[in-house]
Amino acid sequence: MSDSILNVLEHLEALADYDGPWKALRQETARLRERVNELQTREARLDDVLVVALVGGSGVGKSTLLNAIAGDQIALTSAMRPCTTKPMAYHPPGTELPFHEWEGVPRSALEHLVLIDTPDSDSIAHIHRERTVEVLKQCDLIVLCASTEKYLDEASWSLLRPLRGQRAMICVETKAGPQPSVKEHWLERLKDQGFETGPYFRVNALRTLDRKMAGGKPEEEEYDGPALDQFLRQELNRERIARIKRSNVAGLLQKATQRLDEIAEEIRPALADLEKGIQASDKALARESLGFVSDHLFAEPHLWTYAVGRETSVRSKGYIGICYRVLDALRSLPMRMPSFLSLAGLKNSDGRRAAELLTSDDLMPHEETIAPERVLEYYRTQQSELALTFVRAGIEVREGAGELAFQQELDRRLVSVIKGPARERVQNGARRLSRWLTTVLLDVPPVAFLCYTAFIVVKSYLAARFLDVSFLIHSATVLAIITTVELVILSFAIRSVAWMARQGSLQDLKAAFLAPRLAFEEEKAVLQDVRDNLKRIESIKAMVQ
Repeated sequence: MSDSILNVLEHLEALADYDGPWKALRQETARLRERVNELQTREARLDDVLVVALVGGSGVGKSTLLNAIAGDQIALTSAMRPCTTKPMAYHPPGTELPFHEWEGVPRSALEHLVLIDTPDSDSIAHIHRERTVEVLKQCDLIVLCASTEKYLDEASWSLLRPLRGQRAMICVETKAGPQPSVKEHWLERLKDQGFETGPYFRVNALRTLDRKMAGGKPEEEEYDGPALDQFLRQELNRERIARIKRSNVAGLLQKATQRLDEIAEEIRPALADLEKGIQASDKALARESLGFVSDHLFAEPHLWTYAVGRETSVRSKGYIGICYRVLDALRSLPMRMPSFLSLAGLKNSDGRRAAELLTSDDLMPHEETIAPERVLEYYRTQQSELALTFVRAGIEVREGAGELAFQQELDRRLVSVIKGPARERVQNGARRLSRWLTTVLLDVPPVAFLCYTAFIVVKSYLAARFLDVSFLIHSATVLAIITTVELVILSFAIRSVAWMARQGSLQDLKAAFLAPRLAFEEEKAVLQDVRDNLKRIESIKAMVQ
């Protein structure tokens, strides 16, 4: 077996085993499997005998022709009714036939040929036509027999049409006589039907049989009888037989490729439209998801202020830092109350969960998903529309496939932004606000005032003077004012850091959500499956050509 045929068979076997979503290809697998099996059988029989089938309607003289070729009365004949009810093989002794259930006459002198007389193609008995079809599946060369009355036999042509281009064919006009030949009209009509024929022989089979049985020499009344004998005995040598068989294999491959090419051409326009539809749906879903997240977590500045404040509070040092920590604890008490009181509804509110995403180490509880129902509903709508276009294109996609994958991918992208650049911005801002230089700058005014107040108290004590209560109240008021101003400055700085972190994170979120492969991975995998098989079909087509 040649390497090219091996490669073609490998690709065809892969297609014959196909059980994927492409419906048209899946419906071809049974036929492809038959063709692969036939190709393997025919390739293995390239060096074997040539199987020749005599085909034609009732009364055209198939059995008489076989007897004339054999020179003996080996097949029953009758001018009144059909005699051949099952195939009969005339073959050389010791020949291994590719069939065993048919009657055989092992005394042929044609060393490389097996001649098979078939039942009438126009028989009303279905079993006769079925047996003829079986012979046609096994044969390499068809001898189409006809008389001047039945050369346009539609019953025979209906059996042969499926084999156009897959079997070599010659025409034999079996009852030649004084009447004009039907050769030109017959061949013209065969060509119109798409049949390709080889040599044409006009013979009088009965005269040839009588002459051979009498031991005489060829007569003029036999017409092309001697030429047919020469063709079968000399011209059909091993080299020509091999060419015929290879031509049949090539025709079979061409037929298989032609059908595959037809279904490939049918799917290509739809494939391009489906790809555009998936891209459009993917972008629309990304914009919807981005819009929802932007309108909730990323559209609430106080959540970012809360997150930056929490991070700053944890790192705060010095007098102002301690005051801010106390203030932050009091301010965040309402958000922590649901946890203390185990109030599930408030505990799982969007605002609380959003803020925790920016501050908590456990960014993604396993039992929860960030993807909201509104986005999931939009996903289902888009997927339903895509599923309808897939069905119209003849491609099947599992219903509901991919929703969980979309949720996980959406959660992953959102968490990757929050856990990555968003949280990093929050933490970096909190570090800048709580570093030693900032702490010292914030603590200088209140510490200086406390030092000044202490100096006045000590000085008065040494001078034996007692300070009145109004001094202490005044000092406390001034300290409170300084502390408040410092806390306001720190809060303003925290809000500024939170605003910058939110704006930068919005850009990161947009880039993450608009990146490809957010959803519809199942549909994309289905399209890739179809594209891979289209490439396989193109490879087969290129190798066959």
